[in-house]
Amino acid sequence: MHARLDRYHGQPGHGVDSPDLADLSIGVAGQPGLLSCLTFRQLGGPAAVRLTLWDTEASAAGCPGPDAGLVPPVAETYEVTHTEDGLAATQVPAYARLVCFDGPRAPEQTAAEDLAGRQRIWPAIRGLSGLVGIYVLRGSDLSSVIVTLATSVETLDAAQRAVMATELTPGEDPALLSGPDRVEIHHVTGRHLAAASTTGH
Repeated sequence: MHARLDRYHGQPGHGVDSPDLADLSIGVAGQPGLLSCLTFRQLGGPAAVRLTLWDTEASAAGCPGPDAGLVPPVAETYEVTHTEDGLAATQVPAYARLVCFDGPRAPEQTAAEDLAGRQRIWPAIRGLSGLVGIYVLRGSDLSSVIVTLATSVETLDAAQRAVMATELTPGEDPALLSGPDRVEIHHVTGRHLAAASTTGH
């Protein structure tokens, strides 16, 4: 599975609350290979984001950007290397946290990130009742975006507290665990599912 992030930022006369950006999912429905689409508005920030999930990299790269008629989007394509369903997986997510690690990054860094996710982070948060799910997106330069979906901001805050309270597990090297370059909190403004499908974890 592959993912694409189309990012829009406000400009004079065209903020992210403009009607032009009312529905970033317009135009994506019916595209071949589409699995699902989520649209976000950043809380306290300038970004509007469309996250689409695809069956192949070619499908993700070939999809046209939202026809907003204003700011050219920044489009980024990733491989979805890991997913997890939370206890609220059947509920519609209301908020999302995007934790971004910019590339290029060394393979050792991404391996350490994956180990931490499996051994320490996911066990610490999987019991949260408002957690919908997690997607780990990996770029060709080994950049990463970790998308956490939840039913409330409180769940995202609880997840952060739980992770910060953990201790390193055997095999983790703190020298390889650099902090993220950005952490964004978004309101989920829309969700479109192309069809009932299952994804591997």
